[in-house]
Amino acid sequence: MKFVVSSALLSARLATVGRVIVQKNNIPILDCFRFEIRGGKLSIMASDGDATLTSELELNETDGEAIFAVNAKTLQDAIKEIPEQPLEFYLNTESLELIVDYQNGQYRLLAQQADDYPTVPAQEDTMATLNIPTGRLLGCLTRAMTAAANDELRPQLNTVCLSARQGELTLVGTNGNQLAMTRLTMEGLEVEHDFLLGTRPAGLLRSMLTKEQGDATLSLGSQRAHFATENYALNCRLVEGRYPNFRGVIPQGNPYVVNLNRAALVSVMRRILVFAIPGTSVVRFRLENNSLNLSSQDLDFGKSAEESMLCDYSGMPMRIAFKGATLQELVQNMECENVVFEMADPSRAALILPEKNEEGEEIVMLMMPSVFND
Repeated sequence: MKFVVSSALLSARLATVGRVIVQKNNIPILDCFRFEIRGGKLSIMASDGDATLTSELELNETDGEAIFAVNAKTLQDAIKEIPEQPLEFYLNTESLELIVDYQNGQYRLLAQQADDYPTVPAQEDTMATLNIPTGRLLGCLTRAMTAAANDELRPQLNTVCLSARQGELTLVGTNGNQLAMTRLTMEGLEVEHDFLLGTRPAGLLRSMLTKEQGDATLSLGSQRAHFATENYALNCRLVEGRYPNFRGVIPQGNPYVVNLNRAALVSVMRRILVFAIPGTSVVRFRLENNSLNLSSQDLDFGKSAEESMLCDYSGMPMRIAFKGATLQELVQNMECENVVFEMADPSRAALILPEKNEEGEEIVMLMMPSVFND
């Protein structure tokens, strides 16, 4: 049988779907893409056993239907080097020889039977179905992943928690020292449950959202979740366990408030961090009336840097330090003009907020300060 598809379109879909495949698989078939040609469309599937990502695209031409598997790395590496043009695929349905004809050459490789390829488990107990604009979901997810943990002893923290409460959905990540939370107003949401999405499937979801527009549909169950956009669908297992009470750790009424330009802060942080100790990357804040001085140093290599910037602050003078690399990542993933720091003292958690929230959205970030010696 024959089918024809755009090389650029196919390469882009293979690159996104192929992120699911891990380097060392216990099941050899998982080193492959599963191709299904039906109704003039090509469905591409990849799986790691727990998460399955699928993409569907229109074919330029086809003269039949087929299901087969093909080695992912071989096909992906070969296709991405071909300039935009129609690719003609010829599949011998008996020998499973696959021939790819392009303008100046030809590839030959062997496909496999796809009978052993894992199927996508059915969603047995959908507890909530939501529609969220892909751009908004991408921002929420990126912020939460920035603060999520990487701790083998506490797998529940290695997740993005989708916490559903009546009328709102909160996406949050924390590792105990920092927290990033976005609360979305969701009319009609009645379930009360925490859905724990592991950071690996969350990364897969983020990669597919960057390619999409329109709305994403979330179907959340007790054990699995399904995320669908116009061109992609991700089905994955959720992490079992209880998420910490993140709402209870957010301080209220911090008296010292700093308002400053977000882009300017990120720019200064990038320059200052060049001179910080790698790994700890401590950046010191010295606050005085309408002035913020940022500094870092690495005494082992005899280097240091400091820079001042204007801000809106009228409280008592204060010195506080943060892990600069983490703070920079948190702040640059906020979509606002000005950012607000609310603090109590140099030993207690600081809140990082946008000056203004988008309608139906509330962003709250929390960061514990670092200990430093004068």
